[in-house]
Amino acid sequence: MADDTDPVTSHADIVASPEPVGAGEWTVAAGDSMASIADATGHFWQTLWDAPENEALRTAREDPETLTPGDKVHVPPPRAKTETRACDLVHRFKRKGVPVRIGFEVRRPDEGAFADKPFTLRVGKRRYSGKTDADGRIEVYVAPAAKTGLLTVEIDEKGFPKTMEWEIEVGRMPPLETVAGVKARLANLGYDCDPTAPSLTETDRDAIRRYQQSCGLEASGTVDRDTLDALESGYGY
Repeated sequence: MADDTDPVTSHADIVASPEPVGAGEWTVAAGDSMASIADATGHFWQTLWDAPENEALRTAREDPETLTPGDKVHVPPPRAKTETRACDLVHRFKRKGVPVRIGFEVRRPDEGAFADKPFTLRVGKRRYSGKTDADGRIEVYVAPAAKTGLLTVEIDEKGFPKTMEWEIEVGRMPPLETVAGVKARLANLGYDCDPTAPSLTETDRDAIRRYQQSCGLEASGTVDRDTLDALESGYGY
C-alpha cells in the first residue's frame, strides 16, 4: 500500500521522488522545517538552507518549508559573534530570523475570500487576533518551533456558521509533486479532499476538477504539469 507521501506518478507528467535526500547530522521528522531546525540548533535558517553541503536537499525540495521526513540536513557548528556594548546600560539583542511569519487564506469554496473577518489564532500559550484582509489573508509571527495552532474566524454570513474553526499544522507541507502535497494545498485553499486516503479518491478528483475550472484549465481531474504549476502559483509554493 502506498503511503501519504507517494509521488503522483500515475497522475502527473513530472514527479519528484519522495525518498529522503541529503546528507547531514539532522534527520528531518514530521513537522520539521528549515526554520524550526535552525531555531533548535542556533542558526539562521538561510545559513542551513544555503550551505553547500545541503545542495542536494535544496535541489530536491526547492522550498525550505517542504522537507520530507527522513531528509538529512547538514548543520555546521555555530559561529561565535562578538558585540561590544557599554557595561552600565541594558541592551537587548534580537536573534535573526526569530520569530517567523506564517500565513493563511480563509476562502469560500470557489467563491472568493472571507474578507474583513475577525479572527483569533492560538499557538501554544500565545494568542493572536485581528481581521482578515481583502484577500482573506492572515499573517502572524510565531516561534519557529511552533507545530500546531487553532484558528477561529467569525464568518457570520448567510449559509455559513457564525464561527468556523480549523486546527492548523505548521511546517507540515509535503512536496508539491506528491499525493499528500496536492491534497494538502487543495484543502488549505478551501477544496474538499480526503486527507486519510493514501491515493487520489473521487472526492479528491472532484476537488481537482473544481480547482482546474477556477484556473481556466481543462477539468480533467488528473494532475498534469499545468495543474501542478497552477497549484504552486495559487498556493505560493
